[in-house]
Amino acid sequence: MKRIRLITLLIAVISLSSVEAASAGDTPTATTEMGQTCAQGGECKLGDIGPGGGVVFFVRTEDTVNVWKATPNAEGDLSFASDGWKYLEVAPKTWSGGKSDPQLNWCSNTNSRAAWTKSLQGKDWYNKWVPGKAQTGFLASSGFGNSEIISQNCKTGAATATRNYRGGNLSDWYLPRQTELNQLAMFAGGIFAPKSACCIKDFPKKQSATFAASKYALRWASPYWVSSFSFGKLANQNQGEDRMSLGSNAPSSSTPYVRPIRAF
Repeated sequence: MKRIRLITLLIAVISLSSVEAASAGDTPTATTEMGQTCAQGGECKLGDIGPGGGVVFFVRTEDTVNVWKATPNAEGDLSFASDGWKYLEVAPKTWSGGKSDPQLNWCSNTNSRAAWTKSLQGKDWYNKWVPGKAQTGFLASSGFGNSEIISQNCKTGAATATRNYRGGNLSDWYLPRQTELNQLAMFAGGIFAPKSACCIKDFPKKQSATFAASKYALRWASPYWVSSFSFGKLANQNQGEDRMSLGSNAPSSSTPYVRPIRAF
């Protein structure tokens, strides 16, 4: 009986000592709070699910921005800022309510030479960047500004649909610019740390098996709309909406597909 009392007393002393040590901060406790996930607003990595329910396909660092800027048609306002946006996420292929990306017209206004298009950042016939209307602030160097201009002048169409998307109950989705779609193509093809996103030779020829099997899969070798605009140097040169064929540089006469992205 005395032995049982002695053991009970010893356990009590040990338990009390443990509590006192934990209170003093000498030992870690099991109640340490876990960090937030990417979806909850915490740090994100490539492939994480973002706050909008999309998948993170670009992480902005000084190194990744330098690779981005090396593309021939890189945005003139592209720069790294530690307090700027850090990530890009892309919506799932079911974003519009169907089983896959919708095919939409670029704009309900079919006048490709409408005055408002001059406000869009795009490229001229010789692939030199035309700054257009300056975009500044948190979403500079993204297609958000272009999409805002397009949606204000188009009742329906690609950019208007992406601006109306509310994935994650968020209202900052938009139609990507070409260089953003370049980065998405790299990620979809399994190239997570590209050394260059310059030319068609740099791009993956197909999606990775993992991405193709996911709910974020793209229609590979098909054209997608981007929010930039081509400006010709002369009146008889190409002038109109930009599109990009993923995995191919062959032109296509079919109506391009649409996929929203967001920066955060």
